[in-house]
Order: sequence, then structure tokens, then C-alpha cells
Amino acid sequence: MFTHSRCQLCVDAKAALEQVRAEVPFEISEVDIRKPGNERWFDEYKYDVPVIHANGEFLLWHRVSVPDTIAKLRDIRSRGV
Repeated sequence: MFTHSRCQLCVDAKAALEQVRAEVPFEISEVDIRKPGNERWFDEYKYDVPVIHANGEFLLWHRVSVPDTIAKLRDIRSRGV
């Protein structure tokens, strides 16, 4: 999850992702795009956080729809990505 400390949508996304995890278990790693060393991600996502990747593949951005995210994660798993 690409995020930064002043992102209210990120707080909302984390809460929704917890609901998703109840159906499709996964681990969440956060990348603060404003921290030193993350300039590439800041340049790419400065206007779009939160951005979620799953297994290195873009999954979604901005708002997390619990049913849609569950379906997308199940699809990724079925493809073995």
C-alpha cells in the first residue's frame, strides 16, 4: 500500500482492507511515498494515494470497495500471480 501520513483516504482504505482480509487473508506492507528513498513512488503517486499493489501488480487506488477488492484478489490468486 502506497501511502503518506496526511492521507485520510489511506485511513479509510486500511479499514476496508481489514474487512477484505477477513475473506481473503493477506499481509499489508506500507510504503510512505514521502520518506527519503521513495522519490520514485512519490513522483508516480503523489496525487493518487492510497495505491494498492498485490504481488507486484496494480490492484486499485483511492477508495477500496470491499466486494470488488475481494473479487480482484481471488482472481489474482487463481492466476497464480
